[in-house]
Amino acid sequence: MNEQHTRDLERAIATDPRTHELGIRLQVRGDHLVVSGEVASEERRATVLEVIREHGPGIDIVDYIVLSAEPGPGGPQHEQIDPRRS
Repeated sequence: MNEQHTRDLERAIATDPRTHELGIRLQVRGDHLVVSGEVASEERRATVLEVIREHGPGIDIVDYIVLSAEPGPGGPQHEQIDPRRS
């Protein structure tokens, strides 16, 4: 795998209608492709890896993709401010 193939894979991840992920980075380290970045869900991570495998069958992938934190119950609260009230 060379640098051009890596850029082509990043472009495929960014433009594939299943992913549209712009924050995924790829690096070649020896015989491995290191995939890093942040996605919203485990499903999205699996889809990103699927796109890579489709465009580069046989690539040895090292997955460093992390899931973004989503506020849940008890998470940050947002208050709408009415600018007319002072």
